Amino acid sequence: MTSLVRKLAPTLALAAMMLPVTAFAVVEATVDGVNYELGQRGKPEAPGAPIACRDAVKAKLPNAEGFRWTRSTTRRVAEDAYSVVGSIEFVTAAGEARKGDAQCDVMRAPGNTYIVPKIRLP
Repeated sequence: MTSLVRKLAPTLALAAMMLPVTAFAVVEATVDGVNYELGQRGKPEAPGAPIACRDAVKAKLPNAEGFRWTRSTTRRVAEDAYSVVGSIEFVTAAGEARKGDAQCDVMRAPGNTYIVPKIRLP
């Protein structure tokens, strides 16, 4: 029995040393709410980008009270630059109800604010 313990001791010691390294690797894979192994995000990267786009589109349309933002998709195109596509419902100046997609180029400005340099309306 003693010889078996002597043979297993180095293996058990190595396993005990590797346990914290393995635990650290699991924690490191989910830093900042991003699971890098699965490619899933826990929180949006730029939560203010769709809001800035919605407000800019609403300001450009003729009837702001007849405007409705139904959904949006945000895509990062460069560092601190995003492309937002939003599905909108709006009323034209002639009073017709329409649906379409509006696209905005959104950039992160100092102070964690967002600016919209370009808007494409339907």
